[in-house]
Parts: sequence; structure tokens; C-alpha cells
Amino acid sequence: MTEVSNRADIIIRNGRVIDGTGAASAPGDVTVGDGRIVAVGDLDRTEAETALDATGLVVAPGFIDMHTHSDLSLLINPRAESKLRQGVTTEVIGQCGFSPAPAPGPRADAIRAIFGVWGKEVDWSWGSYGEYLDALRQEGTSVNVVPVVGHGVLRTGVMGEENRPPTAGELEEMRAAVRRAMEEGAFGMSSGLAYAPGMFSKTDELAALAAEIAPLGGIYFSHIRGEDERLTGAVSEAIETARRAGAPVQISHLKAEGQRNWGTTEAALDLIQQAGAAGVAVGFDVYPYTAWNTGLAQLLPAWAREGGREAVLGRLSDAATQLRLVGELAQAAEADPGRWERRLLASAGTEANRELQGKTLAEIAKLRGMPPEQTVLDLLIEEQTDAGMVGFGMCEDDVRRVLAHPLATIGSDSASQAPYGVLGRSHPHPRTYGSFARVLGHYAREEGLFSLEEAVAKMTGRSAARLGLRDRGIIAPGMAADIVVLDPEAIADRATYEEPHQYAAGVRWVIVNGVLELDGEEHQEKLPGMVLAPPGP
Repeated sequence: MTEVSNRADIIIRNGRVIDGTGAASAPGDVTVGDGRIVAVGDLDRTEAETALDATGLVVAPGFIDMHTHSDLSLLINPRAESKLRQGVTTEVIGQCGFSPAPAPGPRADAIRAIFGVWGKEVDWSWGSYGEYLDALRQEGTSVNVVPVVGHGVLRTGVMGEENRPPTAGELEEMRAAVRRAMEEGAFGMSSGLAYAPGMFSKTDELAALAAEIAPLGGIYFSHIRGEDERLTGAVSEAIETARRAGAPVQISHLKAEGQRNWGTTEAALDLIQQAGAAGVAVGFDVYPYTAWNTGLAQLLPAWAREGGREAVLGRLSDAATQLRLVGELAQAAEADPGRWERRLLASAGTEANRELQGKTLAEIAKLRGMPPEQTVLDLLIEEQTDAGMVGFGMCEDDVRRVLAHPLATIGSDSASQAPYGVLGRSHPHPRTYGSFARVLGHYAREEGLFSLEEAVAKMTGRSAARLGLRDRGIIAPGMAADIVVLDPEAIADRATYEEPHQYAAGVRWVIVNGVLELDGEEHQEKLPGMVLAPPGP
């Protein structure tokens, strides 16, 4: 390390630098100027407008959340506090097949409806993907954004939510829409194959669309078709889609759901390793919890989710169809004892049901004096299908196995939120506020699953490399100045399933693009985040 004599905008002194590569930490100072890291080392002779004393603290690259749903929450509240206060400086949006754009005129209402109550909170003024990104730029954000276009939205825009293959003309229309989105700033395409309408697509369709992103350097992100007994087959499909398209694939929130499937993550990881050895670039992200979070409508069988919201509500309101659905839900519960005790209502838009948030479906059924199966259907009707749930379905051994794998990167699978305003009305999964702090505090410091340096690399340098972000994710001269300074002994997640709106502890300062955006407890509201540009071919 060398001594440099100059001036800087910010100097971070006396910290323990973890550079994001996985290398051992080293003591040193870091200077920032014009949005970039200027120097790293013994910089005693450097002066700066802002000096931060990091004695006893760790200086690391800003964390990259590889899997988020902040597409609209950043427009509702651009401060991104649940993420920023745990050190996140970049969010990958548009995941699980759902991005707010493109939203062509005839289908704009159907696409807006996908986003439920939050879709009603924003000025839905865009049509093209580029116009949506312009809306993000105009609003400004506290964090950077890596945008991804959703296959489910592309499909809805062209053919609605019908359960059928596209015609040749419709497929070509989707291919053209993918190309336009890429040209307008998308890093790739995501699929949500457990959700309508993505669940109605076949591998041929997915591969044809992914083939459009490959020449432009795009990545295929996939919420695979199943994470239960279908896990290995679904991982194989994602790999095959990528192989045929010639694109890298990022498998979303890798896990095994359901007790009878615990342990199958080992076989899934073997498939990923084998694909890598065969030349297919496969990565994955994971969140550090044993519970998942999704829409309550996911409890319905596939046939009941066809055709969009109005079609679903029509079925739910039909007496004969209700009887059939109650029977199928009861059959599923019989095969999965304790099902209703392990699923809780996470979000409700109506005032009457908001007080039920955080209660299990079994508790709500008891309060209402009716079977859980009928309770689910009634809640969906009352909430116009816009209800969310948290389910406990994974085991700790699987979470640890996936987290510890060298290919693992970290994604919260959540939207940035805050404990006030519209966003504060929900009852989110604690991963929203705690994922990155939990990896560092619980799994690295307390459990010793990996070193602090390895944990940081999973959140920074390796994530940046996966995304093709050549100037982020590492503490080094010339890199973009996305930096977090934290207390390695105090970093911890505080959000719980009962009280999820609680900020993480232990983050002292966060710098985004060279701007001090979090100064202790004080959010500076300068909104220095950028919509990042894709690396291209």
C-alpha cells in the first residue's frame, strides 16, 4: 500500500478493508472523489471535505441484491431504506417474470393489475421499457438499479394470460419486444414459471426468447418451475433453456420446499456444477431464511389461475367451482399435515383484513369459524386476489448448504420498504429488512459458516461479475464508489416474522456513487442512485 498526497471528497480512515474479491482483509484508508474510489492504502497525507473514522469497523463494497421486487416500491418511496440500512447499494429488479414494462396500451391495465395495490400507487405513465426506466431516473433513488424485463409481462402484453402456446406470430412479437427492452436498457429476461402466465409456457418458447438476449450480452434469470419434488427437473430445464439460447442463467432463490424434499438441494447443486463443467454458465442466488413469501393465490391449482384476475375472481365466485376448489385444497392439506399452521397472511389491502396480517391461516380460520380452505377462498375474494402469504417450508441444513456453495450470491427476493406510509402498511417477510445483515451477523460471525471476507464476496465482487458490472463490487482505485462501513461485531438482522418492519443494526455509513447517503441513523435523501447500463455483448 502506498502513501498518496492529494485531496478527496471523502476519506474513510483506519478501517479494515474487505475488498470484495474474497481476499483477506487489510488495514487501510479509502478516498473517494467524483463518484469513484481514488486510492486505497496508507493515506495519512490526504485531506478531504468529509472524513470518516472507521476505527474498529469494516469497509466493504456496497452490497448487490441479486433478486428484488422493488420495481414499484422505488417509485413509491425512492429512499429504499430497508435495503440501504443493511448496506445494499444496488438492486436487481424485474424478477420472477414480472416487470412493470413494456405495458402496451391494450394490455396496460392487465399488466398494472399484476402489481396489485402498489400498481395503484404510482403514476402509470409509461408504455415502453425505456419509458419505465426514464420514470425511475426522473424520480431518483437512493440505490442503483439493474433492470431486467419479465417474460410473464411480455407474454401478457402479447397474448394475455391464456394457457396455450403462442402462435408463430405471437412468438415473433414477443421476440421483438425482448430485443427492444434489451436495447432500451434491460440486463436480460426473467421468467416466473410457478406463476401465471409463465407457468403456461414451454421450454421451446423460453429458449427462443432467451436466444434474443444472448447476442446482446443478456442473462436469463429464472424462478424455476418447481422448488418441491420438481426441483431437480426444474433446474435441468433452466440449464437446458440457457444451453439452447447460448445465454448464462441465474437460478432464483435456490431452495427445496416441503419436508419430503429436504436434502434435494444437494442434487440440484450437482446439476449446476455439471452444467458449468459442460460450458453452460449457471449461477444462483439465495436468501438466508427457512420461509418463503408469495401470493396467496399460489395456493390455487393451476387451472384456477388461468386468464387473469377477472377470470380467477369469476371462478372464486361460482358456487360449484368453489366446492371443487375447497375439495382440492383439502386434499392438498391432507397430504401436507400442518399446512395451514405454516402459512401466514403477509399482506392485505383492505382495512378489515389488515389486522389479520401476521396471523396463520389456521388462526384466521378459527377466528372466522370456518374451514381453512373456505377461508383462503374468501380472503382472495375480499382482497381481489391481492393478498400475500409467508410459508415455512425449508430446512436449515439446505439453507446452509446453498449459502455456503462457492457459486452462491445473495438476493433478498423482496421489495425495498420502510416502516411508514403505504409501504409500512404491509407485513413483509423479514428478509426485506434483514437478508444481508443476517448473512454477515448470523451465518458468518455467529455460525462460522464462512469467513466475513467470503460473505462479502458473495454480496459484492461475485455478484458484480455475474451481472457484468465491471466497475462495481470491489474496493479498488477507479471503481465506482459504492461503499458500506459497518461494525462486524454489531451487524445483525432485527426484523422478525412477528415484527418485520425493523431496520438492521450495525451499518454506520453507506456511500452510493460517491455520495454519503446514510450517515449513522440519518438518511441524507440525496438520491444518488443510477439506472445502470448493461455491459453489452
